[in-house]
Amino acid sequence: MQEKYIFLAVCVIVSIITALAATYAFGNLFPKSNEQKIAEFYSTETAVSVSPSDYISDLNSGKVDGLLVDLRSTSEYDSGHLITAISVPAVEMNRTQLVHAFSKLPKDKPIITYCYSEYCTLSREVGEALAENGIYAKHFTAGWYEIKRDFSQYIVNGTGAGDLSSLPAAAGSTCSANGNGTFHC
Repeated sequence: MQEKYIFLAVCVIVSIITALAATYAFGNLFPKSNEQKIAEFYSTETAVSVSPSDYISDLNSGKVDGLLVDLRSTSEYDSGHLITAISVPAVEMNRTQLVHAFSKLPKDKPIITYCYSEYCTLSREVGEALAENGIYAKHFTAGWYEIKRDFSQYIVNGTGAGDLSSLPAAAGSTCSANGNGTFHC
C-alpha cells in the first residue's frame, strides 16, 4: 500500500517538473511573433500612458481621475508647472527617498508622472523603481517641454498645485470630439 503512495508522489513530482519545463520552453525558447510583440506593446502602452490633451479636457469638465506629479527639481517646479501637478523632485532624491515620498501620496487616484520632455527617461525610471516597490504610476505622454509649448495657458508658478480658478481664463477642450466613439487624443 505504501508503494502506491510513493509511486503517486513520484508521478506528481514528475508532472510538475514537466509542466515547469514546458512553460519555460514555450516562454523562452520560442520567440514571439511580430504580431504578439505589437499586441503586447499597445496593451502596455495604453495601460500606462496618459494623454495631456485628455487630461486637460477632463480637467476642464471636472472629471480628472489622477494625481499629476512633476518629477523635476523644486526650483524648476516653482518656476512653472502644469496646473494641479504636485512636486516630488525625483532628481533631488535617492531611490529610498523617492519610494518613501510616493508611498505618502493619496491612494484614491492613479499617479501620473511627467518630467522634462516626452523623450526623457526620468519618468519611466521612476515608474520602474516604484513598480519594484509595489507602487504603480502612469506616464504622461508629454514632458515639461511639450507642456510649456502646447498647454501654456495651463501653467502656474509657485509652490502650490493650483486649480482652474487660478487661471485667467481656462480654454475649452483641447481634444476635438470624435462623435460618440470611445477613442480620445
